[in-house]
Amino acid sequence: MSLHIAILDTDVPVPTVYAARGLYSSQFRVLLQSAAARLSQSSSPGAKHVQIHTSAYDVVGGAYPALDMLKTSPSSTTTTTKGTIDALLITGSAASAYYQGAQYQWIAQLQSFLRRVWTDYPAVKMFGSCFGHQIIAQALLGGTVQVEACPMGYEVGIHPISLNPAFATGTLLGRMLAAGLKSKDGKLRVQLVHGDRVVGLVEQPWLNIGSTQLSPVQGLYYPGRVLTYQGHFEFDAFVNAETVLEFARRCAWAEPVVSEYLRRIASCAEDDAELAAAVVVLFLTESAEMHPAVETGLATPPDESCHEIS
Repeated sequence: MSLHIAILDTDVPVPTVYAARGLYSSQFRVLLQSAAARLSQSSSPGAKHVQIHTSAYDVVGGAYPALDMLKTSPSSTTTTTKGTIDALLITGSAASAYYQGAQYQWIAQLQSFLRRVWTDYPAVKMFGSCFGHQIIAQALLGGTVQVEACPMGYEVGIHPISLNPAFATGTLLGRMLAAGLKSKDGKLRVQLVHGDRVVGLVEQPWLNIGSTQLSPVQGLYYPGRVLTYQGHFEFDAFVNAETVLEFARRCAWAEPVVSEYLRRIASCAEDDAELAAAVVVLFLTESAEMHPAVETGLATPPDESCHEIS
């Protein structure tokens, strides 16, 4: 099976991270290809011999995939060529999904693009990380949820995520995630760094993946179509610490606050980042037949309308 993912870069990494790892799109490519390779050697269903190809688009600069490149039929999953796009991946950003004004016209454009794909190209899957999670929620669930600044401040480092039982036991993907967690407490651990959150009612067939005290919606799942994480499986402790140090410099964060953030970043020697990446690959290889109840009744996105560290 060959998958082509269009990665929409919504920011550039801080200088030290860019120097070491490149753009976010490059980091995702490396991690997802590695996850696919691991899965191909395992007994996990649905991900045998997966080859992942990516193309990167600078959406802040107005670059998007051509619509005629998007997949139009779910039945073409196993025969996709490199030119046909199977999925979109929206990266994290220091911008907020609710930013408006001339400087942030790209956010409204991105939101419109996601709605267009959702409505007209149901065979194209979407994954979003942090800002990507939030812009997808705002674009497709704007009637029942909203993105807001975290009233209790930033959520940084490792904060154990309590999985929603409806996702963890009620879906195949959730059961795979829950079964692979490293901690015996059944909570997901990945690096976090964000100052905004998604709040509100997540209505079926959408599912909230899980929650923390600061962020009640830590991810979204629409079977066969959308998966998002508030957290960053693409961030290890080095990337997150360097990001925090740069944000601290830019925003004049107090030293005790920065020290606590760095402590939390380093608090988990082995997190669930590789598992979270594998689940993304499994999501991308899910067939439509696995979700007959929802594939024929797609939700209608809200009418067009228009703070975060992601």
